[in-house]
Amino acid sequence: MDRLLDLPGVPAHRELRPALAGNGPYLVDRVDGSLHRIGVLSAREGTWEADYRRRVRGEVVRTAVDDLHDEVRTVALTRGRPHAMRVLRRGVPALSLPQAVEYVTALLGGSLPAHLRALTASALTPPAAPVATVETVRGAGPRHVRRPER
Repeated sequence: MDRLLDLPGVPAHRELRPALAGNGPYLVDRVDGSLHRIGVLSAREGTWEADYRRRVRGEVVRTAVDDLHDEVRTVALTRGRPHAMRVLRRGVPALSLPQAVEYVTALLGGSLPAHLRALTASALTPPAAPVATVETVRGAGPRHVRRPER
């Protein structure tokens, strides 16, 4: 039980207690050489990668909101708006019927109001645990290119 996480590159003789004090794994970015500390719990649960890609790399990561939007659009186009509103309200029960009508209309029109987007995001996106993040230890510096000696 006190054994360290089953992670590649982590020696099997290490114990879990010291790791919980901040001795988690590190990541060196191959692209820019920056160094990042990965939280122990994040490494164990595997949630660090999405956080790293979104916050540090600035990549777009699909979320549950994106999946719901795709499903609502597909249902609206194939079965109609009432069915799309039903799918939407099953995914986000906090939406009232008038809000669902406004949401589907706006989603099909291409401009979703910020207050509805925020409501959906808060319902479908779990809050990020502070220990489940990636912390940049050393940012990318200038790359030194070795020139061949003559």
